[in-house]
Amino acid sequence: MVKQGKSASKFNMEKALSERNILLITALGFIVIMLPILYLSFVNRATGDDYGYGKLTKMAWDGSHSLLQVFAASGQEVRDVYYRWQGTWFSVFLFTLQPEVFSEKAYVITAFLMAALLLGSMAYFFHYIFCRALQLPVGSWLLVTLLFYLNSLLFVPSSRSAIYWYNGTVHYTVPFVMCLMVSVWLLCYVREFRIRHFVGILVFMALLGGSNYQAALFVLIMAVYVGGWSYFRFRDKRTLYLLLPMALEMVGLMVSMKAPGNKVRGGADFGFSSAKAVETIGSSFVNGILDAKSYILEKPMVFVVFLLIFLFLTRGWCAGDVSCRTKGKERKFGWLFLPAAFCLYSAMQAPAVYAGVEVSGGVYNMNYWVFLLFLLAVFTALSQKTASLMRNRTGKKRESFCHRRLVLPGIAVCVFLSFMFRGNIKDSLWYVSVDYIRTGQARDYKEQMDLQTRLLMDDSIQDVELPSINDVQGPLMHMPVTDNPKAFTNTVVKEFYGKNSVVAIDRKEWEEKNKVEE
Repeated sequence: MVKQGKSASKFNMEKALSERNILLITALGFIVIMLPILYLSFVNRATGDDYGYGKLTKMAWDGSHSLLQVFAASGQEVRDVYYRWQGTWFSVFLFTLQPEVFSEKAYVITAFLMAALLLGSMAYFFHYIFCRALQLPVGSWLLVTLLFYLNSLLFVPSSRSAIYWYNGTVHYTVPFVMCLMVSVWLLCYVREFRIRHFVGILVFMALLGGSNYQAALFVLIMAVYVGGWSYFRFRDKRTLYLLLPMALEMVGLMVSMKAPGNKVRGGADFGFSSAKAVETIGSSFVNGILDAKSYILEKPMVFVVFLLIFLFLTRGWCAGDVSCRTKGKERKFGWLFLPAAFCLYSAMQAPAVYAGVEVSGGVYNMNYWVFLLFLLAVFTALSQKTASLMRNRTGKKRESFCHRRLVLPGIAVCVFLSFMFRGNIKDSLWYVSVDYIRTGQARDYKEQMDLQTRLLMDDSIQDVELPSINDVQGPLMHMPVTDNPKAFTNTVVKEFYGKNSVVAIDRKEWEEKNKVEE
Protein backbone atom coordinates (compact mmCIF):
# COMPACT_ATOMS: atom_id res chain seq x y z
CA MET A 1 0.00 0.00 0.00
CA VAL A 2 2.85 2.37 0.81
CA LYS A 3 4.49 1.68 -2.51
CA GLN A 4 1.23 2.37 -4.32
CA GLY A 5 0.92 5.71 -2.52
CA LYS A 6 4.42 6.69 -3.58
CA SER A 7 3.72 5.58 -7.11
CA ALA A 8 0.51 7.57 -7.22
CA SER A 9 2.27 10.64 -5.86
CA LYS A 10 5.07 10.28 -8.38
CA PHE A 11 2.57 9.80 -11.20
CA ASN A 12 0.64 12.89 -10.18
CA MET A 13 3.81 14.98 -10.16
CA GLU A 14 4.66 13.90 -13.69
CA LYS A 15 1.09 14.45 -14.80
CA ALA A 16 1.00 17.95 -13.30
CA LEU A 17 4.11 18.87 -15.29
CA SER A 18 3.18 17.04 -18.49
CA GLU A 19 3.99 18.62 -21.83
CA ARG A 20 0.35 19.67 -22.21
CA ASN A 21 0.34 21.46 -18.85
CA ILE A 22 3.75 23.01 -19.48
CA LEU A 23 2.44 24.35 -22.79
CA LEU A 24 -0.63 25.73 -21.04
CA ILE A 25 1.49 27.43 -18.35
CA THR A 26 3.80 28.87 -21.04
CA ALA A 27 0.84 30.20 -23.04
CA LEU A 28 -0.69 31.84 -19.94
CA GLY A 29 2.69 33.34 -19.03
CA PHE A 30 3.04 34.59 -22.60
CA ILE A 31 -0.32 36.39 -22.38
CA VAL A 32 0.52 37.94 -19.00
CA ILE A 33 3.87 39.19 -20.30
CA MET A 34 2.41 40.62 -23.51
CA LEU A 35 -0.48 42.50 -21.86
CA PRO A 36 1.49 45.53 -20.54
CA ILE A 37 3.66 45.60 -23.68
CA LEU A 38 0.62 45.81 -25.96
CA TYR A 39 -1.26 48.12 -23.57
CA LEU A 40 1.28 50.79 -24.44
CA SER A 41 -0.03 50.65 -28.00
CA PHE A 42 -2.86 52.87 -26.78
CA VAL A 43 -0.30 55.41 -25.51
CA ASN A 44 2.03 55.22 -28.50
CA ARG A 45 2.15 58.15 -30.96
CA ALA A 46 3.93 59.17 -34.16
CA THR A 47 7.12 61.16 -33.81
CA GLY A 48 10.08 62.62 -35.70
CA ASP A 49 10.64 60.91 -39.04
CA ASP A 50 7.05 59.64 -39.04
CA TYR A 51 5.99 63.23 -39.67
CA GLY A 52 8.81 64.00 -42.09
CA TYR A 53 8.07 61.11 -44.45
CA GLY A 54 4.31 61.36 -44.08
CA LYS A 55 3.66 65.00 -44.94
CA LEU A 56 2.95 64.50 -48.66
CA THR A 57 0.77 61.43 -48.16
CA LYS A 58 -1.20 63.20 -45.41
CA MET A 59 -1.86 66.12 -47.74
CA ALA A 60 -3.00 63.67 -50.44
CA TRP A 61 -5.30 61.77 -48.07
CA ASP A 62 -6.80 64.90 -46.50
CA GLY A 63 -7.39 66.41 -49.92
CA SER A 64 -8.84 63.39 -51.73
CA HIS A 65 -9.32 60.35 -49.46
CA SER A 66 -8.06 58.37 -52.45
CA LEU A 67 -5.48 55.63 -52.03
CA LEU A 68 -4.34 56.22 -55.61
CA GLN A 69 -3.48 59.82 -54.73
CA VAL A 70 -1.73 58.61 -51.56
CA PHE A 71 0.40 56.16 -53.56
CA ALA A 72 1.23 58.88 -56.07
CA ALA A 73 2.40 61.08 -53.18
CA SER A 74 4.42 58.13 -51.85
CA GLY A 75 6.16 57.83 -55.21
CA GLN A 76 7.01 61.52 -55.17
CA GLU A 77 8.44 61.25 -51.65
CA VAL A 78 10.52 58.20 -52.62
CA ARG A 79 11.96 60.14 -55.55
CA ASP A 80 12.70 63.24 -53.44
CA VAL A 81 14.37 61.22 -50.66
CA TYR A 82 16.35 59.20 -53.22
CA TYR A 83 18.10 62.37 -54.37
CA ARG A 84 18.42 64.21 -51.08
CA TRP A 85 18.93 61.63 -48.32
CA GLN A 86 18.93 57.83 -48.91
CA GLY A 87 18.26 55.18 -51.54
CA THR A 88 16.31 52.51 -49.64
CA TRP A 89 13.28 52.97 -51.88
CA PHE A 90 11.07 50.19 -50.49
CA SER A 91 11.55 51.30 -46.89
CA VAL A 92 10.87 54.93 -47.79
CA PHE A 93 7.67 53.87 -49.54
CA LEU A 94 6.54 52.19 -46.32
CA PHE A 95 7.65 55.25 -44.29
CA THR A 96 5.17 57.40 -46.18
CA LEU A 97 2.23 55.21 -45.09
CA GLN A 98 2.59 55.79 -41.36
CA PRO A 99 -0.82 55.37 -39.63
CA GLU A 100 -1.36 59.00 -38.59
CA VAL A 101 -1.46 59.91 -42.28
CA PHE A 102 -4.99 58.45 -42.28
CA SER A 103 -6.15 59.29 -38.73
CA GLU A 104 -4.69 60.90 -35.62
CA LYS A 105 -5.89 57.83 -33.68
CA ALA A 106 -4.52 55.17 -36.05
CA TYR A 107 -1.00 54.89 -34.60
CA VAL A 108 -2.39 52.46 -32.02
CA ILE A 109 -2.13 49.67 -34.59
CA THR A 110 1.67 49.90 -34.89
CA ALA A 111 2.69 47.77 -31.92
CA PHE A 112 -0.15 45.27 -32.44
CA LEU A 113 0.75 44.89 -36.11
CA MET A 114 4.49 44.48 -35.58
CA ALA A 115 4.09 42.11 -32.63
CA ALA A 116 1.70 39.98 -34.70
CA LEU A 117 3.99 39.98 -37.75
CA LEU A 118 6.93 38.84 -35.63
CA LEU A 119 4.94 36.07 -33.94
CA GLY A 120 3.31 34.92 -37.17
CA SER A 121 6.54 34.78 -39.15
CA MET A 122 8.36 32.92 -36.38
CA ALA A 123 5.53 30.41 -36.04
CA TYR A 124 5.55 29.91 -39.83
CA PHE A 125 9.34 29.53 -39.98
CA PHE A 126 9.57 27.16 -37.01
CA HIS A 127 6.62 25.09 -38.18
CA TYR A 128 8.50 24.29 -41.36
CA ILE A 129 11.81 23.62 -39.59
CA PHE A 130 10.58 21.60 -36.63
CA CYS A 131 7.35 20.03 -37.89
CA ARG A 132 7.82 19.47 -41.59
CA ALA A 133 11.60 19.12 -41.84
CA LEU A 134 12.57 17.61 -38.47
CA GLN A 135 9.19 16.01 -37.68
CA LEU A 136 8.83 17.09 -34.07
CA PRO A 137 5.50 17.03 -32.16
CA VAL A 138 3.18 20.03 -32.36
CA GLY A 139 3.66 20.79 -28.68
CA SER A 140 7.42 21.15 -29.08
CA TRP A 141 6.94 23.54 -32.00
CA LEU A 142 4.52 25.71 -30.02
CA LEU A 143 6.80 25.83 -26.98
CA VAL A 144 9.84 26.75 -29.06
CA THR A 145 7.89 29.46 -30.91
CA LEU A 146 6.54 31.12 -27.76
CA LEU A 147 9.85 30.99 -25.87
CA PHE A 148 11.90 32.18 -28.85
CA TYR A 149 9.44 35.01 -29.45
CA LEU A 150 9.69 36.17 -25.83
CA ASN A 151 13.48 36.11 -26.07
CA SER A 152 13.29 38.12 -29.29
CA LEU A 153 11.06 40.79 -27.78
CA LEU A 154 11.89 41.05 -24.08
CA PHE A 155 15.62 41.59 -24.47
CA VAL A 156 15.74 43.25 -27.88
CA PRO A 157 18.29 46.11 -27.92
CA SER A 158 15.76 48.69 -29.14
CA SER A 159 12.09 48.12 -28.33
CA ARG A 160 11.33 51.36 -30.15
CA SER A 161 12.56 50.05 -33.49
CA ALA A 162 11.20 46.57 -32.77
CA ILE A 163 7.46 47.25 -32.36
CA TYR A 164 6.61 50.81 -31.27
CA TRP A 165 8.14 53.32 -33.69
CA TYR A 166 6.58 52.86 -37.11
CA ASN A 167 9.48 54.38 -39.02
CA GLY A 168 11.96 52.05 -37.33
CA THR A 169 9.79 48.94 -37.50
CA VAL A 170 9.12 49.04 -41.24
CA HIS A 171 12.84 49.47 -41.91
CA TYR A 172 13.95 46.58 -39.69
CA THR A 173 11.13 44.47 -38.21
CA VAL A 174 9.14 44.11 -41.44
CA PRO A 175 12.22 43.13 -43.50
CA PHE A 176 13.21 40.59 -40.83
CA VAL A 177 9.71 39.10 -41.07
CA MET A 178 10.11 38.96 -44.84
CA CYS A 179 13.49 37.23 -44.42
CA LEU A 180 11.91 34.43 -42.36
CA MET A 181 9.15 33.95 -44.92
CA VAL A 182 11.56 33.90 -47.86
CA SER A 183 13.67 31.32 -46.01
CA VAL A 184 10.67 28.99 -45.75
CA TRP A 185 9.73 29.51 -49.39
CA LEU A 186 13.30 28.74 -50.47
CA LEU A 187 13.27 25.47 -48.54
CA CYS A 188 9.85 24.59 -49.92
CA TYR A 189 10.80 25.48 -53.48
CA VAL A 190 13.88 23.25 -53.69
CA ARG A 191 11.77 20.30 -52.51
CA GLU A 192 8.48 20.88 -54.33
CA PHE A 193 9.26 23.45 -57.09
CA ARG A 194 5.84 25.09 -56.80
CA ILE A 195 5.08 28.33 -58.63
CA ARG A 196 3.57 30.08 -55.60
CA HIS A 197 6.79 29.67 -53.62
CA PHE A 198 8.87 30.97 -56.51
CA VAL A 199 6.62 34.00 -56.96
CA GLY A 200 6.82 34.78 -53.24
CA ILE A 201 10.63 34.54 -53.36
CA LEU A 202 10.77 36.70 -56.50
CA VAL A 203 8.57 39.50 -55.11
CA PHE A 204 10.01 39.62 -51.61
CA MET A 205 13.66 39.45 -52.70
CA ALA A 206 13.08 42.21 -55.25
CA LEU A 207 11.52 44.42 -52.55
CA LEU A 208 14.22 43.63 -50.01
CA GLY A 209 16.75 45.06 -52.46
CA GLY A 210 15.28 48.43 -51.52
CA SER A 211 15.17 47.76 -47.79
CA ASN A 212 17.89 47.77 -45.14
CA TYR A 213 21.15 46.21 -46.25
CA GLN A 214 21.15 43.55 -43.52
CA ALA A 215 17.86 42.05 -44.70
CA ALA A 216 18.99 42.15 -48.33
CA LEU A 217 22.19 40.34 -47.37
CA PHE A 218 20.28 37.79 -45.25
CA VAL A 219 18.02 36.55 -48.05
CA LEU A 220 20.82 36.64 -50.60
CA ILE A 221 22.97 34.38 -48.41
CA MET A 222 20.00 32.09 -47.71
CA ALA A 223 19.31 31.78 -51.44
CA VAL A 224 22.95 30.83 -52.05
CA TYR A 225 22.92 28.33 -49.16
CA VAL A 226 19.65 26.63 -50.05
CA GLY A 227 20.03 26.82 -53.84
CA GLY A 228 23.65 25.66 -53.77
CA TRP A 229 22.91 22.76 -51.41
CA SER A 230 19.93 21.63 -53.48
CA TYR A 231 21.65 21.86 -56.85
CA PHE A 232 24.83 20.04 -55.88
CA ARG A 233 22.91 17.34 -54.03
CA PHE A 234 20.01 16.66 -56.42
CA ARG A 235 21.26 18.21 -59.68
CA ASP A 236 17.79 19.52 -60.48
CA LYS A 237 18.10 22.34 -63.02
CA ARG A 238 14.92 23.97 -61.74
CA THR A 239 17.00 25.15 -58.80
CA LEU A 240 18.81 27.48 -61.21
CA TYR A 241 15.62 29.56 -61.53
CA LEU A 242 16.57 31.03 -58.13
CA LEU A 243 19.18 33.05 -59.99
CA LEU A 244 16.35 35.28 -61.25
CA PRO A 245 15.15 36.57 -57.83
CA MET A 246 18.78 36.89 -56.77
CA ALA A 247 19.48 39.03 -59.82
CA LEU A 248 16.38 41.17 -59.22
CA GLU A 249 17.44 41.77 -55.63
CA MET A 250 20.92 42.76 -56.76
CA VAL A 251 19.41 45.23 -59.24
CA GLY A 252 17.23 46.73 -56.49
CA LEU A 253 20.21 46.85 -54.16
CA MET A 254 22.37 48.60 -56.75
CA VAL A 255 19.60 51.15 -57.35
CA SER A 256 19.52 51.75 -53.62
CA MET A 257 23.30 52.00 -53.23
CA LYS A 258 23.70 54.35 -56.23
CA ALA A 259 21.27 56.93 -54.86
CA PRO A 260 22.72 60.47 -54.89
CA GLY A 261 21.21 60.99 -51.46
CA ASN A 262 23.55 58.41 -49.95
CA LYS A 263 26.48 60.76 -50.41
CA VAL A 264 24.49 63.50 -48.67
CA ARG A 265 23.84 61.23 -45.71
CA GLY A 266 27.08 59.23 -45.65
CA GLY A 267 29.49 61.87 -46.90
CA ALA A 268 31.47 62.34 -50.10
CA ASP A 269 33.55 59.21 -49.41
CA PHE A 270 30.48 56.97 -49.47
CA GLY A 271 30.86 54.32 -52.19
CA PHE A 272 32.24 50.88 -52.95
CA SER A 273 35.83 49.91 -52.23
CA SER A 274 37.06 46.34 -52.82
CA ALA A 275 39.84 46.72 -50.25
CA LYS A 276 37.38 47.94 -47.66
CA ALA A 277 35.00 45.09 -48.53
CA VAL A 278 37.70 42.49 -47.81
CA GLU A 279 38.57 44.20 -44.55
CA THR A 280 34.87 44.27 -43.63
CA ILE A 281 34.59 40.48 -43.88
CA GLY A 282 37.22 39.88 -41.22
CA SER A 283 35.91 42.65 -39.00
CA SER A 284 32.39 41.24 -39.22
CA PHE A 285 33.48 37.93 -37.72
CA VAL A 286 35.34 39.72 -34.94
CA ASN A 287 32.36 41.94 -34.18
CA GLY A 288 30.05 38.93 -34.24
CA ILE A 289 32.15 37.20 -31.59
CA LEU A 290 32.33 40.35 -29.46
CA ASP A 291 28.57 40.81 -29.68
CA ALA A 292 27.99 37.18 -28.68
CA LYS A 293 30.23 37.73 -25.64
CA SER A 294 28.27 40.84 -24.66
CA TYR A 295 24.97 38.94 -24.95
CA ILE A 296 26.29 36.24 -22.62
CA LEU A 297 27.43 38.78 -20.04
CA GLU A 298 24.58 41.28 -20.32
CA LYS A 299 21.57 39.07 -21.13
CA PRO A 300 21.95 35.84 -19.09
CA MET A 301 18.17 35.31 -19.00
CA VAL A 302 18.28 34.76 -22.76
CA PHE A 303 20.32 31.62 -22.17
CA VAL A 304 18.02 30.46 -19.38
CA VAL A 305 15.15 30.57 -21.87
CA PHE A 306 17.27 28.66 -24.40
CA LEU A 307 17.92 26.00 -21.77
CA LEU A 308 14.14 25.55 -21.56
CA ILE A 309 13.99 25.31 -25.35
CA PHE A 310 16.73 22.65 -25.24
CA LEU A 311 14.74 20.62 -22.68
CA PHE A 312 11.52 20.70 -24.68
CA LEU A 313 13.26 19.89 -27.96
CA THR A 314 15.01 16.93 -26.36
CA ARG A 315 11.73 15.62 -24.96
CA GLY A 316 10.11 16.07 -28.36
CA TRP A 317 12.73 13.90 -30.02
CA CYS A 318 12.51 11.35 -27.26
CA ALA A 319 8.78 11.04 -27.95
CA GLY A 320 9.65 10.44 -31.61
CA ASP A 321 6.30 9.03 -32.70
CA VAL A 322 4.05 12.03 -33.34
CA SER A 323 4.65 14.79 -35.88
CA CYS A 324 2.72 17.77 -37.18
CA ARG A 325 2.28 16.46 -40.69
CA THR A 326 3.64 12.97 -41.26
CA LYS A 327 5.06 10.05 -39.44
CA GLY A 328 8.28 8.64 -40.67
CA LYS A 329 11.97 8.27 -40.23
CA GLU A 330 13.66 10.82 -38.01
CA ARG A 331 15.56 13.48 -39.89
CA LYS A 332 18.93 14.53 -38.60
CA PHE A 333 19.97 18.12 -38.03
CA GLY A 334 23.36 18.44 -39.70
CA TRP A 335 26.19 19.79 -37.55
CA LEU A 336 27.75 21.29 -40.67
CA PHE A 337 24.86 23.75 -40.70
CA LEU A 338 26.25 25.49 -37.60
CA PRO A 339 29.29 27.13 -39.29
CA ALA A 340 26.97 28.33 -42.07
CA ALA A 341 24.57 29.77 -39.47
CA PHE A 342 27.44 31.56 -37.72
CA CYS A 343 28.60 33.05 -41.04
CA LEU A 344 25.06 34.31 -41.66
CA TYR A 345 24.96 35.88 -38.19
CA SER A 346 28.38 37.52 -38.67
CA ALA A 347 27.32 38.85 -42.08
CA MET A 348 24.71 41.01 -40.33
CA GLN A 349 27.61 43.06 -38.95
CA ALA A 350 28.97 43.86 -42.41
CA PRO A 351 26.79 46.84 -43.47
CA ALA A 352 27.50 48.82 -40.29
CA VAL A 353 31.20 47.87 -40.32
CA TYR A 354 31.55 48.91 -43.95
CA ALA A 355 29.68 52.19 -43.51
CA GLY A 356 31.74 53.09 -40.44
CA VAL A 357 29.08 55.51 -39.17
CA GLU A 358 26.71 55.62 -36.22
CA VAL A 359 23.71 53.35 -36.82
CA SER A 360 20.17 53.20 -35.45
CA GLY A 361 18.80 50.79 -32.88
CA GLY A 362 17.18 48.67 -35.58
CA VAL A 363 20.62 47.52 -36.79
CA TYR A 364 21.36 46.07 -33.36
CA ASN A 365 17.93 44.42 -33.36
CA MET A 366 18.74 42.59 -36.61
CA ASN A 367 22.10 41.49 -35.20
CA TYR A 368 20.38 40.20 -32.06
CA TRP A 369 17.56 38.37 -33.84
CA VAL A 370 19.90 36.57 -36.22
CA PHE A 371 22.15 35.68 -33.28
CA LEU A 372 19.12 34.06 -31.63
CA LEU A 373 18.54 32.03 -34.80
CA PHE A 374 22.16 30.87 -34.68
CA LEU A 375 21.84 30.01 -31.00
CA LEU A 376 18.67 28.05 -31.72
CA ALA A 377 20.55 26.06 -34.34
CA VAL A 378 23.20 25.19 -31.73
CA PHE A 379 20.66 24.07 -29.13
CA THR A 380 18.69 22.15 -31.74
CA ALA A 381 21.77 20.13 -32.67
CA LEU A 382 22.62 19.54 -29.00
CA SER A 383 19.08 18.47 -28.13
CA GLN A 384 18.90 15.98 -31.00
CA LYS A 385 22.22 14.47 -30.00
CA THR A 386 21.12 14.27 -26.36
CA ALA A 387 17.83 12.60 -27.33
CA SER A 388 19.69 10.09 -29.49
CA LEU A 389 21.92 9.09 -26.56
CA MET A 390 18.93 8.74 -24.24
CA ARG A 391 17.00 6.59 -26.72
CA ASN A 392 19.91 4.20 -27.07
CA ARG A 393 20.05 3.67 -23.30
CA THR A 394 16.37 3.68 -22.28
CA GLY A 395 14.54 1.86 -25.08
CA LYS A 396 10.75 2.07 -25.18
CA LYS A 397 10.46 4.06 -21.94
CA ARG A 398 12.62 6.85 -23.33
CA GLU A 399 9.92 9.56 -23.24
CA SER A 400 9.05 9.01 -19.58
CA PHE A 401 12.71 8.65 -18.67
CA CYS A 402 13.59 11.90 -20.50
CA HIS A 403 10.75 13.74 -18.79
CA ARG A 404 11.67 12.54 -15.28
CA ARG A 405 15.45 12.63 -15.52
CA LEU A 406 16.02 15.62 -17.79
CA VAL A 407 13.02 17.89 -18.26
CA LEU A 408 11.77 18.16 -14.66
CA PRO A 409 15.25 18.66 -13.10
CA GLY A 410 16.08 21.04 -15.96
CA ILE A 411 13.03 23.17 -15.22
CA ALA A 412 14.10 23.32 -11.56
CA VAL A 413 17.56 24.51 -12.67
CA CYS A 414 15.96 27.19 -14.87
CA VAL A 415 13.87 28.43 -11.93
CA PHE A 416 17.01 28.65 -9.80
CA LEU A 417 18.95 30.47 -12.54
CA SER A 418 16.07 32.89 -13.03
CA PHE A 419 16.33 33.76 -9.35
CA MET A 420 20.10 34.18 -9.65
CA PHE A 421 19.75 36.46 -12.70
CA ARG A 422 16.62 38.27 -11.53
CA GLY A 423 18.38 41.60 -11.94
CA ASN A 424 18.40 41.01 -15.69
CA ILE A 425 14.59 40.82 -15.65
CA LYS A 426 14.54 44.53 -14.78
CA ASP A 427 16.12 45.19 -18.18
CA SER A 428 13.34 43.35 -20.02
CA LEU A 429 10.70 45.10 -22.08
CA TRP A 430 8.02 43.61 -19.81
CA TYR A 431 9.49 45.14 -16.65
CA VAL A 432 10.14 48.51 -18.32
CA SER A 433 6.56 48.57 -19.64
CA VAL A 434 5.06 47.65 -16.26
CA ASP A 435 7.18 50.29 -14.50
CA TYR A 436 6.21 52.92 -17.09
CA ILE A 437 2.53 52.16 -16.49
CA ARG A 438 2.79 51.74 -12.70
CA THR A 439 4.50 55.10 -12.13
CA GLY A 440 1.80 56.96 -14.04
CA GLN A 441 4.25 58.15 -16.70
CA ALA A 442 2.31 56.37 -19.46
CA ARG A 443 -0.92 58.11 -18.43
CA ASP A 444 0.82 61.51 -18.25
CA TYR A 445 2.40 60.99 -21.66
CA LYS A 446 -0.95 60.09 -23.23
CA GLU A 447 -2.63 63.18 -21.75
CA GLN A 448 0.19 65.45 -22.93
CA MET A 449 0.20 63.98 -26.44
CA ASP A 450 -3.59 64.24 -26.67
CA LEU A 451 -3.31 67.94 -25.79
CA GLN A 452 -0.51 68.44 -28.30
CA THR A 453 -2.54 66.79 -31.05
CA ARG A 454 -5.61 68.91 -30.29
CA LEU A 455 -3.54 72.08 -30.56
CA LEU A 456 -1.89 70.99 -33.80
CA MET A 457 -5.23 70.05 -35.38
CA ASP A 458 -6.86 73.35 -34.45
CA ASP A 459 -7.30 75.15 -37.79
CA SER A 460 -7.67 78.50 -36.03
CA ILE A 461 -4.05 78.38 -34.80
CA GLN A 462 -1.28 78.75 -37.39
CA ASP A 463 1.62 79.61 -35.08
CA VAL A 464 1.40 76.85 -32.52
CA GLU A 465 2.92 77.00 -29.05
CA LEU A 466 3.08 73.61 -27.37
CA PRO A 467 3.74 72.90 -23.70
CA SER A 468 7.12 71.17 -23.38
CA ILE A 469 7.14 67.42 -22.85
CA ASN A 470 9.70 65.06 -21.34
CA ASP A 471 11.60 63.29 -24.12
CA VAL A 472 12.33 60.17 -22.00
CA GLN A 473 9.28 57.96 -22.48
CA GLY A 474 10.06 54.44 -21.27
CA PRO A 475 10.07 51.96 -24.16
CA LEU A 476 8.32 54.36 -26.53
CA MET A 477 9.94 56.56 -29.16
CA HIS A 478 9.48 60.30 -28.78
CA MET A 479 11.38 63.14 -30.42
CA PRO A 480 10.11 66.28 -28.67
CA VAL A 481 9.29 69.60 -30.25
CA THR A 482 11.86 72.10 -28.93
CA ASP A 483 12.07 75.83 -28.30
CA ASN A 484 13.94 76.22 -31.61
CA PRO A 485 11.41 76.64 -34.43
CA LYS A 486 14.05 75.60 -36.99
CA ALA A 487 14.91 72.31 -35.28
CA PHE A 488 14.24 69.10 -37.23
CA THR A 489 11.27 67.93 -35.15
CA ASN A 490 9.68 71.37 -35.15
CA THR A 491 10.03 71.58 -38.93
CA VAL A 492 8.55 68.17 -39.76
CA VAL A 493 5.66 68.61 -37.30
CA LYS A 494 4.92 72.04 -38.80
CA GLU A 495 4.89 70.63 -42.33
CA PHE A 496 2.84 67.56 -41.41
CA TYR A 497 0.07 69.65 -39.84
CA GLY A 498 0.36 72.55 -42.31
CA LYS A 499 1.26 75.26 -39.77
CA ASN A 500 3.30 78.43 -40.12
CA SER A 501 5.44 77.57 -37.10
CA VAL A 502 5.58 75.14 -34.18
CA VAL A 503 7.53 75.79 -31.00
CA ALA A 504 7.61 74.39 -27.45
CA ILE A 505 7.56 76.62 -24.36
CA ASP A 506 7.86 75.83 -20.66
CA ARG A 507 4.78 73.94 -19.46
CA LYS A 508 4.12 76.24 -16.52
CA GLU A 509 4.49 79.27 -18.78
CA TRP A 510 2.07 77.73 -21.26
CA GLU A 511 -0.48 76.99 -18.51
CA GLU A 512 -0.25 80.53 -17.11
CA LYS A 513 -0.53 82.03 -20.59
CA ASN A 514 -3.61 80.03 -21.47
CA LYS A 515 -5.27 80.85 -18.15
CA VAL A 516 -4.90 84.52 -18.97
CA GLU A 517 -6.28 83.99 -22.48
CA GLU A 518 -9.28 82.08 -21.14
